[in-house]
Amino acid sequence: MALHRTTIAEINLSAFRHNIKLVKSLVSQNVKIMAVVKADAYGHGAIPCAKAALSAGSDCLGVGIIEEGIELRENGIEAPILVMGGITPDEAKDLIRHNLSVAVFSAKHLDLLSIEASRQKKIAMIHLKIDTGMGRLGFSTNNFLEMARMTIKNDHLLLEGICTHFSSADQNNPGITLEQLKKFDSALNNMKEAGLDLPLIHCANSAATLNFPESWRDMIRPGLILYGALIPPQFPTRAPSLAQASFARFQPVMKWKTQIIQIKHHAKGTWLSYGRKYKTQRDSLIATLPLGYADGLTRLLSNKMETIVQGKRAPQVGAICMDMCLIDVTDISGVK
Repeated sequence: MALHRTTIAEINLSAFRHNIKLVKSLVSQNVKIMAVVKADAYGHGAIPCAKAALSAGSDCLGVGIIEEGIELRENGIEAPILVMGGITPDEAKDLIRHNLSVAVFSAKHLDLLSIEASRQKKIAMIHLKIDTGMGRLGFSTNNFLEMARMTIKNDHLLLEGICTHFSSADQNNPGITLEQLKKFDSALNNMKEAGLDLPLIHCANSAATLNFPESWRDMIRPGLILYGALIPPQFPTRAPSLAQASFARFQPVMKWKTQIIQIKHHAKGTWLSYGRKYKTQRDSLIATLPLGYADGLTRLLSNKMETIVQGKRAPQVGAICMDMCLIDVTDISGVK
């Protein structure tokens, strides 16, 4: 079937590779890069972005669920891949068969992976996750040491890494992240004092990469910044040479483009779109665009967003419809 949509998401892989290289230039040379390509590379296309990330110098890839890792393997990607969201019991077989690493936060899963790895005559690659304050996934700091011992002494398990995840590295209270780092280091110190060797250590997401150099450790896990989707750092004084100098240098990877399909003159006081949520405050020139919430443009943005037409900003007006929305182009000359 021929493609005729005038609405497209345009992905610039050159900008994506630029962002990867920029991240690499910001951190120490011995710090590895895990490019996070979960959720179809944040909607940018997992396969092309994964290949571009590796070609630009990423050491490995991070995905959210096992299906994403299998998709990368089936498209010829042989680099290390970490399934960061863990697995369910029925996924252990495919995880090991496709040589995927996995974040583990359950003793039962360690047993399960050991049994399946033994059955396949392979070794399951494990990253133990510690919950230091996210309140989501991870072992508590109290039982982590026991889990580390259990993993290391098992011949069918390989402890590749230890990780945690920050809840507030992009907020204006650095104390929260520093407290999480303190808990993480305490767990790691307990492991060292027990005579156990530390594997790959990683905890820095995009925000921590820019704002907390002390969190880089052996590897960082940038996600949003690779796609140019980044909120300006809230506390750049934490690492001014990184946060302030680098923010403007990240490039947006996606542009969402469409075309105007109709233009109408509406008198002052005209109600527009469903629910009469917008009334023109002047005689207005209103354009219709062929995209809406079926394309992912959430209705929550109704009357709260802008588009760019001929390099000028045009506000969206009225309720966003399923496959159409309205914009006010009154102040833009020559619109067609």
